[in-house]
Amino acid sequence: MADELAVLVSWASLSHKEHGGLEWSEQQPDLGYAFEQMTESLGEHGRFFSESRLPKLSAKSVNAIKGHLNALSDASAIGLAKALVAVVEGLERSGQVITYKLGRLLAELCAPGQEKTVLHHDGSVTALVALENPEKADLSMRTVSAYSWVVSDLLGSTLTVGDAFGSETPPGTAGFVISTPPFQASEFSKSSKLKSDELAVLRTARECRVRGVVCASLGILFSRAAMGIREELINENWLDAVIGLPKGTLLNTHLASVILVINKDREKDTPIVFIDAEAPQTDSDIDKLLTIVRNKKTSPQSATAFQSDLQKNDYDLTISRYKLGRAAQQLKQLESAVSLDGVAEIVRAQSLKDADDHEGATVFLEASVRDITEPGRMGLPEKTVHVDKKNLRRAQSQRLYPGDLLLAIKGSVGRVAYVDDACGDNWVASQAFVIIRPKGTAVSSPYLYRYLASELIQEYIEETATGAVMALLKAADVSNIQVPLPDAEFKHAVESTHTEILSEYDAIREHRNNIQGFEKRHWTLKSTNTAPDEEL
Repeated sequence: MADELAVLVSWASLSHKEHGGLEWSEQQPDLGYAFEQMTESLGEHGRFFSESRLPKLSAKSVNAIKGHLNALSDASAIGLAKALVAVVEGLERSGQVITYKLGRLLAELCAPGQEKTVLHHDGSVTALVALENPEKADLSMRTVSAYSWVVSDLLGSTLTVGDAFGSETPPGTAGFVISTPPFQASEFSKSSKLKSDELAVLRTARECRVRGVVCASLGILFSRAAMGIREELINENWLDAVIGLPKGTLLNTHLASVILVINKDREKDTPIVFIDAEAPQTDSDIDKLLTIVRNKKTSPQSATAFQSDLQKNDYDLTISRYKLGRAAQQLKQLESAVSLDGVAEIVRAQSLKDADDHEGATVFLEASVRDITEPGRMGLPEKTVHVDKKNLRRAQSQRLYPGDLLLAIKGSVGRVAYVDDACGDNWVASQAFVIIRPKGTAVSSPYLYRYLASELIQEYIEETATGAVMALLKAADVSNIQVPLPDAEFKHAVESTHTEILSEYDAIREHRNNIQGFEKRHWTLKSTNTAPDEEL
């Protein structure tokens, strides 16, 4: 529908130029003839008209498209282009992920003025219509659609088709670059192992002379694969802003995303601004974001950090590391607190390869999140792992003992379990966990368990966890959790509460067993093994 609407708009625009102020419905009553003429006159782009199904569609289908066309009331070329983009946004076109408002935000963040702007990928069409001088822009994409060609043609922009942006090293430079790549596409380039949006960030940073803007997936902020890219952005002092956008901001995907703003004119000690933004819905929302980025303002939704701060954080750009959430702020204000690794030994469990066919392998039971019982105890692990002599030391290093705590740092991050006296001598932790083993007498296992399972720490973990698809918690983030050191009275109170909670769970289990017995008191299903004579 979007492409058919686009070619109809192109025809209407050209017809309007030829016939002056005539209404569109009176210009070319014979679409077939008109499209034949445009096929011949538009060179390589004439194929969009020869391939169009519009002249062959039923009257009902044509009227549906004309109904959308009626929404494009502005006869000027730029007005038509903007209206076309706005209408297509509601048609759920697969290639369009950037909303009209978000396109304007990208254009304003780049703020190219009079200099040439290069836009990469089909999704950048919405930013193209928001540029002040779109006729000075170059829209570059791998394959061109009728929709993207019509928009660029209406605006007088240059359309380049090819794989020029598939290289880490651009053949030339441009003052301003806007890129909206597909997210996390592997084997995107023949010359680079980077995924599509990782390559887009690196390419934009190297291609722009003044400013660049990229819309990418969250993985660019913390993934190991993108570490070198982040190092280059930060060490070269190019990164100007990181804007996080929530799920639902983009069209045709539920993934959260991030906008990276690159500025080659930054002063040495200028801070980088981190913004936890809402999806821009109005021009006022866009203007507020622009003000924060340009003025490096700290607000309820933003924070600033310096180049050295990012380097100390191992080039991790996760917004929550700089824009602290409520829980992180509260932890920061705790008195008489030490880091978790100061009161407990922390062991990062590793993956154990099953060697079930290896003679003499040692059998272990590997504890996983699904083995955690409702009260928080680690139940009997379901999974059996056979470990050969080569990996035996690794398995023994993550053995579990009574009093250990387990904290999930992968997948179901934040799940906590305590290991009681039922623990076998061959229980080990799976790679989803870190083992937390209290040391000394400052804190006890019940005290630490209740603290880690508390609303405060669970909220902190949610704020700190990374991962675009699967939630991940870095071992360093676990080690740095601040633990308040209790006096004897408060420590005893927490331990008593823990005992009371477990007693309540025992009572709940007993009640459930009683209820099951009541439910079977009357009409029960007879055994299929009962002999006919026994039934009498």
